[in-house]
Amino acid sequence: MRHKIIYVLALLFFCQCNVLTNTSNDQTTTNDQKRPNIIWLVAEDLSPRWAAYGDSLAHTPHMNTLSEQGVVFDNVFSAAGVCAPSRSSLITGMYPSSIGTQHMRQSKSVIPMPGVPNYNAVPPAEVKAFPELLRAAGYWTSSYRKLDYQFGNPFTIWDEVSDYPSWRNRSKEDQDRPFFMYYSFEITHEINIWPDSTKEKFFKDFNIDVTALAPDVQKRPPFDPAYTVNPKDVDVPPFLPDNEVSRSHIARLYDNISRMDVQIGKILQELKEDGLMDNTIIFLTSDHGDCLPRAKRWIYDSGIKCPLVIYFPEKLKPTRYQQVQRDTALYSFLDFVPTVLELANVEIPKYMQGKSMISTLKEQPRDYIYAARDRMDNRYDTRRAVRDHRYKYIRNFQPEVPYSQPIKFLNQMPLMQNIFALEKEGKLNKAQSYWLYHPKNTAEELYDLQNDPFELNNLAADTTQYESVLKRMRGALKEWQQEVNDLYLEEEVVQAERMWPGGKQPVTDSPVYAIQDQKIHLTCSTEGATIAYQYPDHNRWHIYTTPLPLEELKNGVKIKSIRYGYQPSEEVQVQLNF
Repeated sequence: MRHKIIYVLALLFFCQCNVLTNTSNDQTTTNDQKRPNIIWLVAEDLSPRWAAYGDSLAHTPHMNTLSEQGVVFDNVFSAAGVCAPSRSSLITGMYPSSIGTQHMRQSKSVIPMPGVPNYNAVPPAEVKAFPELLRAAGYWTSSYRKLDYQFGNPFTIWDEVSDYPSWRNRSKEDQDRPFFMYYSFEITHEINIWPDSTKEKFFKDFNIDVTALAPDVQKRPPFDPAYTVNPKDVDVPPFLPDNEVSRSHIARLYDNISRMDVQIGKILQELKEDGLMDNTIIFLTSDHGDCLPRAKRWIYDSGIKCPLVIYFPEKLKPTRYQQVQRDTALYSFLDFVPTVLELANVEIPKYMQGKSMISTLKEQPRDYIYAARDRMDNRYDTRRAVRDHRYKYIRNFQPEVPYSQPIKFLNQMPLMQNIFALEKEGKLNKAQSYWLYHPKNTAEELYDLQNDPFELNNLAADTTQYESVLKRMRGALKEWQQEVNDLYLEEEVVQAERMWPGGKQPVTDSPVYAIQDQKIHLTCSTEGATIAYQYPDHNRWHIYTTPLPLEELKNGVKIKSIRYGYQPSEEVQVQLNF
């Protein structure tokens, strides 16, 4: 229901609300043409698998060009080995286990998950998605429709959400705004390494509405079949059986990467056609590691080590990257957000846990990166990891729980079915079988990544040789957990009740306006709420940052609020009578 409020003189009503700290209300400036456009190209479920990383099986000429002309990052890690928690860190610059987005999945899932709460996370009041911060600073933002952040889909984050996002879709009023684009490529998603016959059976068995699925999932995008990868040519990691089933799945993954490269090529071509390449910074990355068993959902490097290439046009290269084509420092996904904000000349909030890759982390590089695993579907397994350049330490807070658990979606994969069959027949070696349904029976894991890149030889029991390493890594993990207020000790039912009391989603209070000094002041009594306003005959919701001059509102204005994890408020129609 909408309310119509008639203009009256009123005292300024102050109440607590979140106001973004910019000096003007969501407006472009004369410098906007000089501010860079920024694009993220985000593959789903993909480890570093193209020529820049020494792997040329997939045909990726466009990704290769970006890599050759950009900066290649060798040690980039997601904060989780699965999409929704990882994406929450990508969009906020915060650790999932710090803001309550750590479980996979917290809102309704495609497959029913009995016995677990169904809710949106409610992050701390100050936490905002960085595209909202960009919008408040004058950017136009657009995303592919997969808004998988665990705290709902606040209307204040994106100007456009689409299967086919494009800067070309900006309205006439927004043409001069610099843009931020977030492209996701679901062709590399786990479901697409299944044969099409398996996908079709899954859709039928679980009564999936195929028309509601992503275009890339409904039908594989085309590529030149001359570049189809021969399964005989792939490398099979030692934790998987080296057989036709494994090889066919991995070959299909490479073909999907080739398909994605065609999609990326179309985006790059449109940038060139529109004369935008020399003012557009491009990130090429993924949302976590490979879609293979013992990769996705895990916090070994197979699940969290990701590609990253940043293409800087020559005039936009940061000072410290003028001569750099390869960066070997340690970076976390959390660092992408402050990096983008700095590139866009937007203030980096002090609460943010990531650090800028072009300034702060150049002055003081990371000693460690951190990752976490919590619930996967309806199976709990609390694990935390800390990694430096050589060693990975993992703390298992539930050592009695098997390494792998029955996860219904994962188990649809023919490769998983093949692994189960081989295990039953006693045909798997230790590396291929230990991670199945066997209790971990160890609280600690330590791996020498230099000599054991697949993390198969646990050194934690060798306290004679590795005591100093263990002590250092234990201390680093404990210090990090305390610093970020890791929620690993809070049961999810308690977390869910804290965020959605009684299992009901809270509703954001409607904003309130008052008139003072010929300006409208907007406030909201819901802590952490963002206030937005919309002019008549314009679809864009502007982020409120400072009072609005009355002369701009002669035709009225709509106002609305949203706290992340809450339902949005009702719209308030403000009609001024002059």
